[in-house]
Amino acid sequence: MSDEPITEDWLREVGFKWHQFDRQPDKHWLLWLGRAIDDRMTGAEDLGLEVAPIRHDDEWFCWLRSDACYRYHRFIHLRHLKTRGELIAIVSALTGKPWNPVLHIFGMAHSERSAEWIAQERSRLDLVLYERGPAWYDSEKDQDRGRPLVEHMEAAVKSGGAT
Repeated sequence: MSDEPITEDWLREVGFKWHQFDRQPDKHWLLWLGRAIDDRMTGAEDLGLEVAPIRHDDEWFCWLRSDACYRYHRFIHLRHLKTRGELIAIVSALTGKPWNPVLHIFGMAHSERSAEWIAQERSRLDLVLYERGPAWYDSEKDQDRGRPLVEHMEAAVKSGGAT
């Protein structure tokens, strides 16, 4: 296991995607785990791991996250982390699979079968042209930023920006 510290650059390299609300001091980094479990019962966003830095001591908060049915966002604080090895061990324990960042695509850990399907789909001409096209929204301008989540819509509704 790696005793190296967790950093935003490393999280980016291994497939986590970030989210941040206005006035939130730091980015929250999220990796969905449901596709890696591959039991045909667990949805893509039924289970995730979210981390955010603590302002002191190079520690990170670590939450288990569930957005079951794309509706309910629940967080369970697991523990504070310091090293990459600690985070890797949690991901491996939750998925039941060895750590393999090559299978972390679009902010999700995938099974090998799912990753192969994605690779085939991404070679379609319409998707190749789409990916090469311009970024229209802020969430598309940074490849490491996750897509908007349920709580983003809720915040927009509360602020009067959406109905």
